[in-house]
Amino acid sequence: METINRPVERLLAKSGFVHPEVRLIIRNQIYVSLGASLAIVLVTLFSQWSLAFAAGALLALINFWAMARIVQSLIYVRKGAPFLLFAIFMGKMTLSGLALYWLIGVHRVPIWGLVAGLGTVVANIAVTGLVQMGHKKA
Repeated sequence: METINRPVERLLAKSGFVHPEVRLIIRNQIYVSLGASLAIVLVTLFSQWSLAFAAGALLALINFWAMARIVQSLIYVRKGAPFLLFAIFMGKMTLSGLALYWLIGVHRVPIWGLVAGLGTVVANIAVTGLVQMGHKKA
């Protein structure tokens, strides 16, 4: 498994993810989002629901990536960090809202597929957290 993770770890390190814990959770989110999307799209032969799932998972991955990257860099900034974090958060939410409007309002994708794709972040955080707790107890 280490050889599989090495290229992704290098990409994350080059992208500015300096903390190993952050790289772990982002790496897992990449695997969950892209792996689940690919599997579901192929199994259902490109159904609308599976494409909505993939769109939700990709949107979740992009948002999670940006949030982790921004918070990690702002953690050491003392002056103006709360306002900057708020402004970036509001910009991200506006862009996410526009993307969701485009997907739901314009393209009429199945909402439950989209919600399931967005839920990959919650599943990733829960599973990664439980695995990490298990490693610390052992």
